[in-house]
Amino acid sequence: MVHEQETEEPCCSSLSSVILTLSIAVGAYFLLRRNPRYKRMMNQLGGPPPLPVLGNVLYFLRPHEEYLIMMGEWIEKYGTVFGVWIGNFIPYIFVADPNCAEKLLSTMNHIDKGKYDYSLLYEWLGTGLLTATRSKWSSRRKMLTPSFHFKILEDFMPVFNEQATILLDCLDKKESTGKSFDIFPYITRCTLDIICETAMGKRINTQTSSINKDYFEAVNGMCELILQKNTQPWLRFPPIYYMSSVSTRERAYLKKLKGFTLSVIKSKKADREKQKSEAGNKKKQTDGDSVYGKERKTFLDLLLDASENGDGLTDADMREEVDTFMFEGHDTTAANLGWTTMLLAAHPECQKKVQDELEEIFQDDPTRDVSTADVAKMKYLECCVKESLRLYPSVPLIMRQVDYDFKLDDGRVIPKGSTAMIAIYFNHRHPDHFPEPLKFKPERFLIENTTKRHPYCYVPFSAGPRNCIGQKFALLEEKVVLAKLFRTYWMKATEKMEDVIPVPDVILRPKNGVNVALYKRT
Repeated sequence: MVHEQETEEPCCSSLSSVILTLSIAVGAYFLLRRNPRYKRMMNQLGGPPPLPVLGNVLYFLRPHEEYLIMMGEWIEKYGTVFGVWIGNFIPYIFVADPNCAEKLLSTMNHIDKGKYDYSLLYEWLGTGLLTATRSKWSSRRKMLTPSFHFKILEDFMPVFNEQATILLDCLDKKESTGKSFDIFPYITRCTLDIICETAMGKRINTQTSSINKDYFEAVNGMCELILQKNTQPWLRFPPIYYMSSVSTRERAYLKKLKGFTLSVIKSKKADREKQKSEAGNKKKQTDGDSVYGKERKTFLDLLLDASENGDGLTDADMREEVDTFMFEGHDTTAANLGWTTMLLAAHPECQKKVQDELEEIFQDDPTRDVSTADVAKMKYLECCVKESLRLYPSVPLIMRQVDYDFKLDDGRVIPKGSTAMIAIYFNHRHPDHFPEPLKFKPERFLIENTTKRHPYCYVPFSAGPRNCIGQKFALLEEKVVLAKLFRTYWMKATEKMEDVIPVPDVILRPKNGVNVALYKRT
């Protein structure tokens, strides 16, 4: 019975989707007919010819693994800036041009994310830093920026090291078999353990235990549902959404995710009150201490500090920021760790250079933990990480709401009210900025090779005032984990890079995983 229900449901959903899409599109079509100026500007931009009512939506009813191929073909045919219609009512401007990307990202004029796409995250993340609009984003960004100061990040190094060591222990069992396997799930669990401990001070031990598997499954499940709702627009229509199994699953996941975070907040607040009470009226404390003791502060602790200092953060406000940090810092970091591991395994000459560099750094004690001073010396490894992000950015597309008409260099106009889809993936592969763009060449990122490069041709963490607030955190974590991995193992890829298919889901992932064989170094 279960299998029958699973096969019947998509058919019903497909029929409902056609009816719904047509009805909404027809209504929107007649509304848009009254705005000839808007349509004229979109026509001047060019792009794949839209169908009446449906626009270009049928192009997206295909496997995700074909999206990047399709977009690459569009660039070849229509250039690096053109228009795409989702139905007859949602205009997107596809941007794979650094000059245009700079105009969109470098000012506050177009600071809001694409409303249609990022609204999918509201139920989980509320209007935290990722999804907040102009005024709220500005105040939250100002409040949260000190949380990513170098001294705070340095305090997280023990967590990075410990969880990376646990990852090695888990991989030892795979290495002993001598067989190829997908290392990506192991990396993903490691990054989730790291983000939970640094964000909330909560050890969930997904690498070694199944005790908190419900939380792990809820995080992954919500990411899958977000993707599903993005590619099945009929699920945005309340009657269809609430009749679907997606609604039931989403409510269950949200209950677990929100409940978990709120319980940690409640527990943290109680602990702080207890410590504050025990501290009494002590007036003398050593530098760096607080009434809460010498423990390493988590992201949540910093939010609680802000709340107590008069920033007016409620538990709900703190929950949405912690969950935003969890969402943004989990899959994206795992994705780049996975791609970098795969690329080094597929390029033994680069892997050898990384290991030579690590041996030079750790020659006094090859098994000791990584320090921030060590990380500063990892110049070639950093080049490898950056080149991996160039070829396979964790977030291949980002959206911006266009709030003002603005002219392109060729005189065409991107109209107010459209959504700019900035194609980081293709921006990074432009041969004018990166010769032999499909080749893995870490030396591109040696300082002497970057000085004349367009500042917006490489934006793996976005750019401008709304760039990724956690990029230093991510890069520090990645270097620690990669240093531990490649000090311990020699890796061989079991798939040629030209056969690897990147799939733009919530993050950019390899379709078949990161398949490697491990060999313990002696």
